[in-house]
Amino acid sequence: MHRAPAVNFLVKRSRWQAWLIVSASLLALLALVTFAWTQTVLDLRTGGLALAVLAASGVALVGWKNSPQGSLRWDGEHWRWSGFGDNPECRLDVLMDFQSVVVVHVTTEGRAPISLWLEAAPGDTGWKPLRRAIVSSQAKANSKSKTSSTGIAGELA
Repeated sequence: MHRAPAVNFLVKRSRWQAWLIVSASLLALLALVTFAWTQTVLDLRTGGLALAVLAASGVALVGWKNSPQGSLRWDGEHWRWSGFGDNPECRLDVLMDFQSVVVVHVTTEGRAPISLWLEAAPGDTGWKPLRRAIVSSQAKANSKSKTSSTGIAGELA
């Protein structure tokens, strides 16, 4: 397998993540309105549910607004994330892959792990090289973990 070439990808707030938050909030609001409509009297339960929907939606939107932004770089051997300051080597694990949106978990020693929502922008020529680098690095990580195990192939731990 050939190594993917070096790539530098600018990570911005994900429009897809924002759409997901707004959609979930509207669905929760619809459930709240349906619940309130079926009640004969609006009571403390309705108020508590309304407060929970507003709080959860607000927390999700603030989380999106404060989502990490920066530069994710693959040098052909290692990942580096500009959000860690001194650009140390990082480990990147794919959490979800939807072709045009990839959610990854980035970890490095001494820093709190972060999740990044990587999204293809219209006309972005860097998306396909980034995906190739992700697949290449995952294959490399998987082959390292298989060769470092001490058990016999097929043996259950």
